[in-house]
Amino acid sequence: MIDSLPTPSPTVAIGFTILPPLLALIVVAGLARTCGPKRAGIGAAAFLVWLALTGVLAAIGFFDAWAPPRLILVLIAVIAVLIWASRAGWAARLASLPLGLLVGFQSFRILVELLIHRAVAEGVAAPTLTWTGTNFDMIPGISALLLAPFAHRIPRRGLQGWNIASALVLLFTVVTALLATPTPFQQIHGDPPNVWIATFPFVWLPAVLVLCAWLGHIVLFRRLAGSN
Repeated sequence: MIDSLPTPSPTVAIGFTILPPLLALIVVAGLARTCGPKRAGIGAAAFLVWLALTGVLAAIGFFDAWAPPRLILVLIAVIAVLIWASRAGWAARLASLPLGLLVGFQSFRILVELLIHRAVAEGVAAPTLTWTGTNFDMIPGISALLLAPFAHRIPRRGLQGWNIASALVLLFTVVTALLATPTPFQQIHGDPPNVWIATFPFVWLPAVLVLCAWLGHIVLFRRLAGSN
């Protein structure tokens, strides 16, 4: 099924090769600032192993199996990390970063959505995954960029409302992406189906980019909830 996909342009391929490690470096830099070099080193090693593992498995075609979908292993790992982050001390310390940085972090989703839109236009990604389909994730990205300079002036409840709404948009996007994969539970059909995320480097979209977006929401929620 993956073999039927057209070859992505260098813009799409390079973009999805560079952006996930870059975002991981930003998270590691935040750990270094708030938790110290030892914790940052552990985080860097964890990201490196995760990038290498998912990248290699995607490159050899391991994830190109849909009944059952092997990509569910990535989803389970991401959920496990997020549950850990919701209670971990390192995430609470990340929440001590300047509020503008925590809000503005989500603006990376603008680049992600532009790359996805290009992939859809090239026939690589499923049509539902961009803003002409059912993906509205550009809105949290743009609003994050606009709100970041004024985050410290916005009432806490207002920012928490934005954070929750943006997280719900992300949840909707992830669910629709899952429903567009060619599993026995597929509900959204299009040409092509959502199989590109099983290939390298696009596996890093769910494995790293979605993980970091959710992590950003959890950290900001902890900050606004006054947990640190």
